[in-house]
Amino acid sequence: MRVLLCGGGTAGHVNPAIAIGELIERNEPESKIAYVVTRNGIENELVKYKKYTIDIHGIKKGKIFTNFKRLVQLSKAINECKRIIYQFRPDIIIGTGGYATFPVVYAGQKMGIKTVLHESNYYPGKAIKALYKKADLVLVNFEDTIKFLKKKSVVCVGNPLRKEFEKCDKQTTKDKLKIKEKYVILACGGSLGAERINESIIDLIDNYIKYNSDLRLIWSTGKREYDLCKEKLTKKRLDKIENVNIYPYIYNMSETMMCADVVISRAGATSISEISACKKCAILIPSPNVANNHQYKNAELLERHGAAKLIKEDNIYRLIETVKGLILNDEERAEIEKKVGEFHKENTNKRIYYEIKNLKK
Repeated sequence: MRVLLCGGGTAGHVNPAIAIGELIERNEPESKIAYVVTRNGIENELVKYKKYTIDIHGIKKGKIFTNFKRLVQLSKAINECKRIIYQFRPDIIIGTGGYATFPVVYAGQKMGIKTVLHESNYYPGKAIKALYKKADLVLVNFEDTIKFLKKKSVVCVGNPLRKEFEKCDKQTTKDKLKIKEKYVILACGGSLGAERINESIIDLIDNYIKYNSDLRLIWSTGKREYDLCKEKLTKKRLDKIENVNIYPYIYNMSETMMCADVVISRAGATSISEISACKKCAILIPSPNVANNHQYKNAELLERHGAAKLIKEDNIYRLIETVKGLILNDEERAEIEKKVGEFHKENTNKRIYYEIKNLKK
């Protein structure tokens, strides 16, 4: 199978595309896979496949002159994508959203190539909404997303995840990581970091964690914020607290999350999929700086179903009391764990491959 992948702007669009590519490779090792990247996009750092580069940027609200230039740029990018498709000769083009998806999938549809879209967020982004009617197959992460995409070939499959999220046991993992405390709180604000979340975690340590020896905090500050957070802890004389582990980035996230009783997280689609796969009680703090307010919509959906607690950044002062309330209420945590587990789709990777394979026939 020859597959051309696209999706960019944020890691939330790129990671599902990479996961789908790896899924196809595992099932068909002889497959040829390539990825269309943007010149300065984050996908350049993350993608290992053969890369084709196009020059394109997203449309910015209220920037008339800039947007006119970018529309001209888009037209050129579509023509470039047609040349890429002619050269690579894909059987299928798979797009996972973001502005980088549009020219590739649009060009493929014009050239009669089969196209697949995957939307990992609750509310579809602009590129998905512009392309889905002519796509041969649309895959979505949330069942509730289907109502926004009125088309027969929309299938809810979940979000592709790494294999290790499928099989984890809490106590076994706690023993492996030598965690002896009764309760574990996992806090992470993204791979780069989130200043306001990190400030609140320092307050949480100062006003709650340091007084409770039966709690362990595992905290990923993000690489950009790590040194600053360490410095702030030292100034407040919080750097020697034994039940706090601080890291710039957590590489064994599946194990770490499985140990947690409460997870404090952004509300990106991948994070939510990991939380639901591990069936964890989460406090979601959506990033306000995401296109179409995707993270808030994701978090609001879960809260509406009783599957998470939602705190806006403007109300982040509520974090300490919310954490305390959840740690002290085993029944509420258990109910949230049950509800969020209902968002996890079993055998997601197998279902995605099955749908793509059937489309190719």
